[in-house]
Amino acid sequence: MNNFAVGGAGQVGSTSLSSMDLETALMAVQSQRSQLLESSLRSQMESVNAKNQQIADLNNKIAGNQTQANDLDAQNVQLTADNAAAKTQIGTLDAQSVSLDTQIAGLKDLQSRLAASKCPDPEGYYGLSWGQGDNAAQSHQTLQQVRDAGLTVASSGPDAPQDVDRNGTMDAKGRVVQGWVNELNGKISALESQKAAAASQVATLTQTIAGNETTIASNTTQAQELRAGMDDLKRQVDGISNSQQMEMLRLQSLANKNNEAFEVMTNFIKKMQDSRSSIIGNMR
Repeated sequence: MNNFAVGGAGQVGSTSLSSMDLETALMAVQSQRSQLLESSLRSQMESVNAKNQQIADLNNKIAGNQTQANDLDAQNVQLTADNAAAKTQIGTLDAQSVSLDTQIAGLKDLQSRLAASKCPDPEGYYGLSWGQGDNAAQSHQTLQQVRDAGLTVASSGPDAPQDVDRNGTMDAKGRVVQGWVNELNGKISALESQKAAAASQVATLTQTIAGNETTIASNTTQAQELRAGMDDLKRQVDGISNSQQMEMLRLQSLANKNNEAFEVMTNFIKKMQDSRSSIIGNMR
């Protein structure tokens, strides 16, 4: 019989099969074939498991990107609602400012007319329509405007407005009128402060809206980038899945070969045992 060797790590390795009997040689070769197949099968299973892990990792990244993109979308919805509410509030404040302007203008007009009708003598009387034609109806109207403005008006006594000269006009002392002028300064100042506060609120809201719009634009870009990244990750998953299908086919093939090798080894051992039993039986 010729000599030949089966090389490689874990193999028969430079062993002269001529020194073995047929049964031992066949057993050695078949055993080594089974070992090689088992090694290949383990390696293939590790490769399949590695691809499964790659797919799982990529799917986790996809899910993470989706969650981040959804969170950004939700934040944009809230910011958009906040901006809408802020714009509504600005509209209300603008209307309030217009109303305040009207009130301020009315009080300043009243203040100007009162200053014009004030008697230089603090204890002296001038008609409340003095400088406006000294009209009786106009003087009564001016007094009513003083009351409507919430100014201090005595209902009786020397400081109460009255028709001193009996000409039908309402008259008031110089110091009383000056008191009204001073009160109007405070009321006008208070209204102007309200207007300034409203303007400050509008400026703050406008700045907030601008900031929110910047954030919305940034969030939109980030969400688009995340979804684009998801598309790339999905393509990677598809590529690995296709490769994995080939790996699974190879794994199945190796498993089949391993099973066949085991079956061949089992049958070989059984035949050898049967052969020995037959020889021993014939020798009896």
